[in-house]
Amino acid sequence: MAESRLLSILDTIAVRGAAIGAAVLALVPVLDLGMARLLWSGLPEAGALTEHALIALAFLAAAMAGIRGKHLALGSASSRDNRLTRFAASLRSAVAAAVDVSLLCASLSLLLIGFEPADKAFGIPMAIFATPMALGFLLMTMTDVLRATGKHRIAASLGLAAGLFLSSAAIANILSSFQLYPAFLTALAAAAGVFANGASAPLIAMIVALAFLGLPLYAVISGSALLLFLGAGSPIELIPSEAYNLFLNDSMPAIPLFTMAGFVLSESGAGRRLVAVFREWFGWLPGGEAFAALLVCAFFTTFTGANGVAILALGGILATVLTESGSYGDDFAHGYLTASSSVGLLFPPSMAVIVYAINATFVVQGDAVFTIGDMFLGGLIPGALLVLAMGATGVARAVKVRTVRRNFEGNAAVAASWKALPEIIIPLFILALYLTGFAGITETGAIILVYVVIIEGPVRKDLDFRGMKSALGKALPVAGGALIIIAAARGLSFYTMEAGLPELFTDWMTSVVSSRLLFLLLLNLALLVVGCFMDIFSAVLIISPLVIPLAAAYGVHPVHLGVIFIMNLSIGFLTPPIGMNLFLASYAFGKPVLRIYRDVLPFFLIQLVVLALVTWVPWFTLVLVPGYGR
Repeated sequence: MAESRLLSILDTIAVRGAAIGAAVLALVPVLDLGMARLLWSGLPEAGALTEHALIALAFLAAAMAGIRGKHLALGSASSRDNRLTRFAASLRSAVAAAVDVSLLCASLSLLLIGFEPADKAFGIPMAIFATPMALGFLLMTMTDVLRATGKHRIAASLGLAAGLFLSSAAIANILSSFQLYPAFLTALAAAAGVFANGASAPLIAMIVALAFLGLPLYAVISGSALLLFLGAGSPIELIPSEAYNLFLNDSMPAIPLFTMAGFVLSESGAGRRLVAVFREWFGWLPGGEAFAALLVCAFFTTFTGANGVAILALGGILATVLTESGSYGDDFAHGYLTASSSVGLLFPPSMAVIVYAINATFVVQGDAVFTIGDMFLGGLIPGALLVLAMGATGVARAVKVRTVRRNFEGNAAVAASWKALPEIIIPLFILALYLTGFAGITETGAIILVYVVIIEGPVRKDLDFRGMKSALGKALPVAGGALIIIAAARGLSFYTMEAGLPELFTDWMTSVVSSRLLFLLLLNLALLVVGCFMDIFSAVLIISPLVIPLAAAYGVHPVHLGVIFIMNLSIGFLTPPIGMNLFLASYAFGKPVLRIYRDVLPFFLIQLVVLALVTWVPWFTLVLVPGYGR
């Protein structure tokens, strides 16, 4: 009971802190843009407020995810109770505690010694604004111990001790800021470096193995980075430092903003209204219901940025729409919806596109020749090809079955469109705000979130205060879980670049493979496998630094590479045996995963054909990108 009460207190702290961060993140960019347009002067220190609101949201929402057991993992803990599973659970508890306490020490050290005294906003030192980073890791460390029971708690305590040992240098830096210099910490720090240098390979292998047994993905990535930095003699403060620097990017706040907007839409009646619109307009056509379901899936995947939301939130209603049309059986409907669940990842305001563009700019140290807008333009035609190819399968099945079609009723179609008009115009609203240059991607995300909250709340009254709170409560752990993975992956990405791995990999590959076409084939195969094992954000941040310089050596345009990258990863979610969407669909539709494999296979092959077309015909990606061909 005491543990439950303490966890409840920690959850309250995390929720309130993340909620304050979310409110600032949504309102400050809107106020700043409004004041800049109306008064010719924006909100003072708006950039600093937005950046540090994102940091508060990211790390406190990540703590929420930990307290509620919502962190993304490649596998789940076994339900069997035997000696092996108990040992794996104890090991998982120990590693999670070791990683979190190490990140806590590294963050505290960064706060105390990593900021210049002159760095202030509103007269307050920047280190104060960055304290939610350390607070988040403190809450996560406490959660690791409180959630463990029995012998697992002993393992978590041993993990804490191991983490403190590995963090000896960071602890020494913390104490030095108070003019304390214990000699034994210097010896411990040296021992930790020697230990990491000799044991990093087997320990990383163990951590990766635990990823398939429920260890959160951020802990897998951070733990690996921690050991690699220690083994190389580099300070572990680089991990939170790189995360902090990444979150200072003025496009990063768009990720949680659009995620929250997507969850508000999915929790309201927006999904049903959009289904009604597409059914009325296209239901009289063969395959009309399939197109309707496909477009709704693309809409929600694009906005939430969370893989599988379309399946879990709308899979049931969309499957009913397809089967009630008489053209599709359960197997077709379930396979079709599973394969449709990630087709929106190339359309604005896709989080994957934003993260890829930010990271590509980082990899080439500011010399990138493309923008987020270029990436969105590059993804439009390939994304449309995926939609058309998937939609064509629905049409072909409906034509083959020859069911009686419903009559088109113009009045009903107009009425449904009018009812859903506030949601229908959102994509156009985004394009108008961002691509015209009226607002940046963060300001656009903030405007959309405020708009969606107002429309679905006070205007439509689909969500009362409790419903809105529930929707945002579901969105925050998802956003925090994604952002903490991005933060961890940035640290590991920084290590690979500092170690010169991209250059070594490029030199080796170009010496082995001379053909550009063969390179693209191998790239597609490798990324499909990566898409099975990694979420899209960590894959972009960890793998793209290796691939971007390599692709440049083969003359692949960076926008073309980005589209290939994201399309491969989205199809990787469907790739047997462990594509993530296959398991989500098994859960959502109540079918064995092997049946889902069979249902998805035809659509998986169709998407591979589109991928091949986009890969070997760059025109589809680059024709809309400004400056291409000139």
